[in-house]
Amino acid sequence: MQNCISDIKMWMSNNFLKLNDDKTEYLIIGSNTNLNKLSDTPVQVGQNYITPSKSARNIGVIFDCQMSMESHINSICKTGYFNLRNISKIKKYISTDAMKTLINSLVTSRIDHSNSLLYGTPAKHLDKLQKLQNSAARLISGSSYRDHISPVLYELHWLPIVFRIEYKILLLTYKCLNNLIPSYLSDLIYLYKPSRQLRSSEDRYLLVEKKANLVSFGDKAFSVASPKLWNKLPYIIRSSESLPVFKSQLKTFLFKKAFLTSS
Repeated sequence: MQNCISDIKMWMSNNFLKLNDDKTEYLIIGSNTNLNKLSDTPVQVGQNYITPSKSARNIGVIFDCQMSMESHINSICKTGYFNLRNISKIKKYISTDAMKTLINSLVTSRIDHSNSLLYGTPAKHLDKLQKLQNSAARLISGSSYRDHISPVLYELHWLPIVFRIEYKILLLTYKCLNNLIPSYLSDLIYLYKPSRQLRSSEDRYLLVEKKANLVSFGDKAFSVASPKLWNKLPYIIRSSESLPVFKSQLKTFLFKKAFLTSS
C-alpha cells in the first residue's frame, strides 16, 4: 500500500497536483470479527504516518470500516432535519411550490445523492432516511404525525427510500447497456447470450446474474445487484427506446410496486 501511495504521489507531482499527506485517510474494511484480529498498523504517506480511520469521506459519501453506511445516513439525517426545521419557520411566508423547491434542493437531493451505494444496507439504517422523507412530506402536506404516511407520499408522487435506491441502480444499468456511462461501470455487467434460440422475445435484454463471494459485502456490489434487479423488470421497460421513456416507465413501475400492490 505504501508503494502504491508513493507511485500516486509521484504521478500527482508530475501532473502539477499535490497529495496532502496529513489529510490522507485509509480504511480497513471487514467484519467485526476480522477487524478485531488486526492491529492499527500505520501507513507512511510522505513524512506522515496515518493510522486506520473508523470512517472517511469521499465525494460527499462517508464510508465506514464495516460498510454499514450508518455514518453517512446519520450525516444526511442531521443535515436534513436541520434544514426542515429552518423551512418550517418560514412556512407561512412562502407558497407550497416554493416549499417543495426548497425541500427538493436541501433535503431530497441529499437523500438521493449516491444512494445506489445504500443497496443492501440494513433496514434499521434505511428506516432513518425513510423517517426523514416522511417528515419532509408531512411538512409540505401539513399532515399530522398521527396520519398514515403512504397516502401523503402517494399524493406527492414520491417513491419510498428503498425504491429510490432501486431506481438509481436500474437507471445506471440502462445507461451501461446503451453506452451512456463510462466503461468502468459498463464492463461490470454482461448481456445474457443463450446457447439456443429463445422461445419468446420477452426473454431478451437479460443480464448474466453473478453470485457474490462474500455475502455480507458482495451482494452490495453493482455487478451483483444490477442484474438481479434488471432481470425482474418487464420486457417493455428493459427494451425502452430512449432514456426519457425508460425513466418514465421505470418510475411508474416502481410506484405501482410501492403503493398499488401493497394496498
